[in-house]
Amino acid sequence: MRPVDPGKVKGKSMAYKVLNSGIPAIFLLCLLLLCGCASKSPNYYVLHSLQNEAPGVKMAKADRNLTIGVGPVKIPEYLERPQMATRSTQNSLQFAEFDKWAEPLEKNLTRVLAENLAILLSTDRVGVFPWAGSMHVLYQVTVDVTQLEYTPDGKAILVASWSVFGGDGQKLLTTKRSRLTVPVQSTGFEAIASAQSRAVEEMSREIAACIESQPREQEIH
Repeated sequence: MRPVDPGKVKGKSMAYKVLNSGIPAIFLLCLLLLCGCASKSPNYYVLHSLQNEAPGVKMAKADRNLTIGVGPVKIPEYLERPQMATRSTQNSLQFAEFDKWAEPLEKNLTRVLAENLAILLSTDRVGVFPWAGSMHVLYQVTVDVTQLEYTPDGKAILVASWSVFGGDGQKLLTTKRSRLTVPVQSTGFEAIASAQSRAVEEMSREIAACIESQPREQEIH
């Protein structure tokens, strides 16, 4: 009979103790949880323009001399991130880990506003800041957003100050403030993005009405 190596017996005893200590099980559980989190894919959203709405949008009479420049459009620093924001209390915000904007919100908002104004004012001559130096605008629209969130009472809120300039952006014509709330029709971040799009639409209508009320100037060449 071959003598037993005491070292091997001791090693087996220690391994048995480790296996029965629960440490490997805990490690495995943590690993599975990490893999589960890593495997969850984020959802991406965008604001949509009036082009995606049902037919019947009221539009102004086409004006081939109407050239509009949109921008700069500014948003608060806390919204300069991909995560969508929801307000939990008056002084606190939450950012969704797996629900994000598909592109920088400032860029998305500027493009949607430009598309809305093009539709509402029946003109294809709408540029986004910074536009080419050869483009001379009859009206320039600037926007400073202070709030664009989902509120605890189930509404999307948009608060923004906006200005309309004439004379190729050299003459301030008006400055106004919009505070718009739109009910969110269902649960989920897709419904929130849709409600925020409708809030941008309402602000677009206010801006378009303001431009329509201005006396027409001749386009600068």
